[in-house]
Amino acid sequence: MRRPQRSRPTPHDPSGPAGALGNLPAELNRFVGRKDELADLGRLLNESRLVTVVGVGGVGKTRCAAKIATLLEKRYCDGVWMVELSALHDPELLDHALVDALGLTDHTGRPPRTTLLEHLAGRQLLLVIDGFEHFVDACAELVRELLRRAPRLRVLAAGRLPLELDGEVTFPLAPMTDEDAMLLFEERAAAVRPEFRLTDHNRTTARELCHRLDGIPLALELAAGRLRALSTEQVLQRLDDRLQLLTGSSRSALARHQTLRTAIGWSHELCAPEQRLLWARLSVFAGQFDLEAVEYICSGADLPAESVLDVLSGLLTQSVVLREDSVAGTRYRMLDTVREYGAEWLAATGGTDRLRRRHRDWFLGLATMCELDWFSPRQDEAAARVESELPNLRRAMECSLDSAGEAHLAQYLAGTLWFLWVGCGRLSEGRHWLNHVLEEESSYDSSRLKALWVLGHVAVLQGDPVGAVCALQECRDEADRAGDSTALAYAVHRMGCLALLTDDMCEELARRELGDGPYESGLRAGGQLDLDAAVARALRSGPAQPAQPLVRLPGPGKTRRPAASRTSGRGGPERC
Repeated sequence: MRRPQRSRPTPHDPSGPAGALGNLPAELNRFVGRKDELADLGRLLNESRLVTVVGVGGVGKTRCAAKIATLLEKRYCDGVWMVELSALHDPELLDHALVDALGLTDHTGRPPRTTLLEHLAGRQLLLVIDGFEHFVDACAELVRELLRRAPRLRVLAAGRLPLELDGEVTFPLAPMTDEDAMLLFEERAAAVRPEFRLTDHNRTTARELCHRLDGIPLALELAAGRLRALSTEQVLQRLDDRLQLLTGSSRSALARHQTLRTAIGWSHELCAPEQRLLWARLSVFAGQFDLEAVEYICSGADLPAESVLDVLSGLLTQSVVLREDSVAGTRYRMLDTVREYGAEWLAATGGTDRLRRRHRDWFLGLATMCELDWFSPRQDEAAARVESELPNLRRAMECSLDSAGEAHLAQYLAGTLWFLWVGCGRLSEGRHWLNHVLEEESSYDSSRLKALWVLGHVAVLQGDPVGAVCALQECRDEADRAGDSTALAYAVHRMGCLALLTDDMCEELARRELGDGPYESGLRAGGQLDLDAAVARALRSGPAQPAQPLVRLPGPGKTRRPAASRTSGRGGPERC
């Protein structure tokens, strides 16, 4: 069975033209300078179908790409769309990320690449790809095929190295000019100290500071953040000390690379000890995170949970952490360069493995909670929450697969996220993860069985009867052997769903030993195409209300009893 793709509702930039298609992020603060660079980028995009902005981390590639895309929105009748890849760690999910960024939903069993090509084939749009450098080969292969098959598509990429494709125009983004750097420093400094102005007294010092930081926007913003506590002269003096301390690790390294690392390292050293500790531990997150997760994952004897908010606020003040408001609530994130620096410090303390496990445990609990909330008045909230946490959920599965003897946790998580795969239009990615986790050996029958029946469910919805039967029959056989009546019931139920969608309904019912209750008799009537009788009997039936045990969630969580309405089509919640 094949269902046509559809586009999900698409956001647009409120600063753009009314009704503009796309998903460009709104600016959180004013874009400063870069007038000549933006003009050059606009000209190049008019002449070439692939332009790649390259440069050192922190030089402003992402911001420039987003700004020129906003300015050129009116050129593209099918919109400007941005996909951020830095939080993605598996190149096999690259196609899924683009499908998601474009707001596409495809309930067929087709590969996501096919969905992309079909959607883009006749459309005139600009695709902005950011943060691809950690799997440049896979990204280059995808972009090559998209450009060949979609003649009206243009791509603006931003990364630390080019894609090296035929027809690609590379635009090296240099550090800001002295004038632009001064403007940026003054504006960002005024944001933390409203009374700050460049005067004859501090202008020379500020110019020297911008020069020492090589005009790199990230370094300038970090330096401006220090003006909350220091004068411009003190900032320059302390920067000089850190330059002397931290440069020279590699004579062949570019000065800009050393300077950026120095700026981040200098900001790190000026943090209080508990801020440094939290900075390192926050590096375990992928993409966005919220306060509740930070309080559980990053707290400990040396950082009590009740103090996390104050320490996090300090990192926000210093622009180490950024705040983002979304439909899922107040969220936070770290720039990639800042996160990488924190990850190095976490590894140096030997805390990486422990923090990854705590991160994994938290998101196992989150998935369990959202599964329980799916059949409740909080379904919209659960959907928004789990969508925003997808990069972290992926990392949690990766952590379990990387840890010896813990594959069952990845299987449990992939199965528990059935509502994300099925209810949020991510069948293809769900199929990817379910197949992947089931390749691993596991001694925990219940986790494996759950992943199997969910895989069968996904295959049914994708119109893949062969894949569905294989997964569901294996689930039935193993559940029967293990005495797992819940998994057996799910497998039989999904087999019935498959039979409803194929020509095997009557044969399937004939093979089954169904009971005589109103639900079973209704199912028989449906199989015999007596729809009026089937509906009447189904309306008289009420789903059984199995006992709902208490569920203890990882983290600061609470013991919760799911509402009775959550039992539709599901057994009692499982425990990991």
